[in-house]
Amino acid sequence: MRRAIKALAIACAFVGMAAVEAQAQPQATASQTPQVPRCTRNLGTISIQNGDSAGWTAYRLQPPAGLLRVVIQQSGCFTVVERGAGLDAAMRERELAGGGQLQRGSNVGGGQIRAADYVLLADVVAQDNNASGGGVGAALGGVVGGRLGGVIGGMGVRSQTAQTTLALTNVRTTESLSAEGNAQNRNFTWGGVGFLGGGGAALGGYTDTEIGRVVTVAFIDAYTQLISQLGVLDTNAAAAAPQQSYRTTQATQLRARASNSGQVLRNLPAGATVYPTGERDGMWWRVQDENSNEGWVNNDFLEPLR
Repeated sequence: MRRAIKALAIACAFVGMAAVEAQAQPQATASQTPQVPRCTRNLGTISIQNGDSAGWTAYRLQPPAGLLRVVIQQSGCFTVVERGAGLDAAMRERELAGGGQLQRGSNVGGGQIRAADYVLLADVVAQDNNASGGGVGAALGGVVGGRLGGVIGGMGVRSQTAQTTLALTNVRTTESLSAEGNAQNRNFTWGGVGFLGGGGAALGGYTDTEIGRVVTVAFIDAYTQLISQLGVLDTNAAAAAPQQSYRTTQATQLRARASNSGQVLRNLPAGATVYPTGERDGMWWRVQDENSNEGWVNNDFLEPLR
């Protein structure tokens, strides 16, 4: 009789688990295949920085910059420029070049590093990794007992949520956009497959752990919101920003036309700030001074204001 009861319990266990799986699987599948937003054109260059709170460490996840690099590259919205370990390695190569150690024709030197139009700051602000071993699995595990009962009892349903933030800053204007991403998932504790086409180890647990997948969905949610916000802005960060300002390297004149014979509108002292309008005539630039006087200055007497 005891064997019959155990056999019946095992049969009920598999029937119960099949029923739970049939009910939970559609939601799990949807959350494990998030849609990365796509852009029809590139919006500029971007560097990725990890946030200060380091909320990802509580669940043994790596900093999110590596994950977001994959997301951004798949979206085609930005070109990622390296500002982390890769840049450190590149600078060591440049030090070798500066010391004359690289082969002739290596073409490594100053003025080659591409500027970032935007900086993306990523943070995980809230996570919930609560697990439940109750329900069908726990009840039947207690009936069956032993090793098999332990396995069945561990097959609970886990409810997980994650909240992330992304802040996107225009390097030139320092204008900033931010978005909050949220994700929730109910999934078997043993289930799940990777996504984004990357290996779990390469993405620091974001694709091969349950909480990692939920956090990933939350980041994609926030990123999608950011891209949506950028859709109403000028997508060329360099063109949208005002012209870089300059200062005079010595006392010079602001003239009415691009010539040394042009009427002097104002004497500019050394260190005066001027704002080029973009109009040029040879070595002469049309500028505005800080009092909104507009005229021409010889570029020989100007340097970028940093």
